Amino acid sequence: MTNFRFSILIIFILFFPFNSFSKYVLLNSYSFSNLLLQLAVNKNDKEKGLMNIDRLLDINGMFFLYKKPKIINMWMHNTKIPLDIIFIDQFNKVISINYGKPFSKKIVSSKVKAIAVIEIPYNCSKKLQIKKGDEISWSKVNKSK
Repeated sequence: MTNFRFSILIIFILFFPFNSFSKYVLLNSYSFSNLLLQLAVNKNDKEKGLMNIDRLLDINGMFFLYKKPKIINMWMHNTKIPLDIIFIDQFNKVISINYGKPFSKKIVSSKVKAIAVIEIPYNCSKKLQIKKGDEISWSKVNKSK
């Protein structure tokens, strides 16, 4: 029986990595707190993003997290809602705030290496008073919390 449990645990660990348990993050800065975003960490989540969503109901947007800093390119193809696209560097600082026009195939680039991207409804960055140079912190959470 013990070997069976151990085998199940090994299979569980192999097929369900620990970083996939949390699908949400809470963002904080000096100007706002507890902004709930859906977390995109795997390739499929990042490719899909907020495509084909008519409106945000139970989340405030999406947070894209990368393992290493890199030039990040985003686009709005099949994205129905206008967005603020905010790039974050490896020091958790906002490096740029960009406009994502619905259905646009124009590439929105970080231009310098980034580690994360925040997508929130257009003009939310102004309402939250997010500015270039602001430090953003985040923590993974379960949505039920």
